[in-house]
Amino acid sequence: MKQATLVVGVAGLICIACAADLRDAHDTVNAETPPTKLAAEATTTIQPDQSNDESGKTPEPSTSGTTSTTTPQQKPVSDQEREFLAPFRGTPIDSTELYSPPLALKIDNAPTALPQQGLQDADIVFEELVEGGLTRFLAIFHSQIPTSVGPIRSGRSTDIPLLMPFDGALFGWSGSNWAFRKLLDTVAITDVGLYRNPSHYWRQTERISPSNLWVRASQLFNKEAHDPHSSEPLWPYELPEETTSAPSREIKGVKVDWGSTKVEHLWDAARSGWARSQNDDPHVVLDLKGEQHELAPENLIIQFTKYVLTNEEDVNGARIPLGLVSEGSGTALILKDGGLIEGRWIKANVTVHTDFFDNQGRLIAMSPGSTWVLLAPRDSVEILEIDD
Repeated sequence: MKQATLVVGVAGLICIACAADLRDAHDTVNAETPPTKLAAEATTTIQPDQSNDESGKTPEPSTSGTTSTTTPQQKPVSDQEREFLAPFRGTPIDSTELYSPPLALKIDNAPTALPQQGLQDADIVFEELVEGGLTRFLAIFHSQIPTSVGPIRSGRSTDIPLLMPFDGALFGWSGSNWAFRKLLDTVAITDVGLYRNPSHYWRQTERISPSNLWVRASQLFNKEAHDPHSSEPLWPYELPEETTSAPSREIKGVKVDWGSTKVEHLWDAARSGWARSQNDDPHVVLDLKGEQHELAPENLIIQFTKYVLTNEEDVNGARIPLGLVSEGSGTALILKDGGLIEGRWIKANVTVHTDFFDNQGRLIAMSPGSTWVLLAPRDSVEILEIDD
């Protein structure tokens, strides 16, 4: 993969542009001895129905006697008869959509940005710490692309190691400091941001700047050519009859204190998701008609992340934090199916996705549906037990 030759250069640029990406000795693992990794589920789930004998071989046609009996040939399975799974959601998808590039959008989460629009359609959402104790979202859209999404805000250097493994993802954003722009030009990420595609962005006059920039998300695909290859899943998805990644115990939910942003996710059995509230209010988003929807992702991952303050400052003079997620390992909490799995995250290098393992070293399979990954600082999370 063409990204592999950029590992050393990109890591160096991240250090120069933002801060020294120091590895936490306590959380670093030996790349030569990773935990046991299970194979990911294939995106094609159809299995041909073949008549085999006990040896596993198809019986040969009979040639004895005056008559001849032949084994019927297996009828080829067409694309229309197969069931393809969305690589970032694990739900059925049209085969033609497999070859579309993922679209990553940087979405504001400041108080003036609420309610956002289109966030509920994202397959994967990374929540990361920004200056002032606020958070911002890096939302990955693939199985469904909303007509419009907003508000769009500037990128951060933490986004680069999150985006690089998506191999040519389109990235929509509003702007950033010079160091981030220089870094973005060196990696295999397709820039469809405001400065390259200004005609696809507009300002909402009823909103307060800078939380008023919207993008016509579905039109960003018309501008860029992409390689005709399908995207690889970040993790396996568990089938209903499987129990390999069952939660170890049921919980009520979690609280995450980011500083100025306080988040709570509670299990909602009716929706089979983790209902999200923010600063004591349900986190609602808007659809294209302006109707409100409460966020409740099927999977919630708490990836405990170390942050360092860089020498870069925002417009208010606050130093910008950098999440150390380029490589390394640490503890993680995986919430699915109304319960909790305690485990670890491991990222071998900047070009690959993060893997999540349970405490027995087994790769964790997610439930089909959307997944939110909270890059939460240490000591910021409280587990809410059923009796709380």
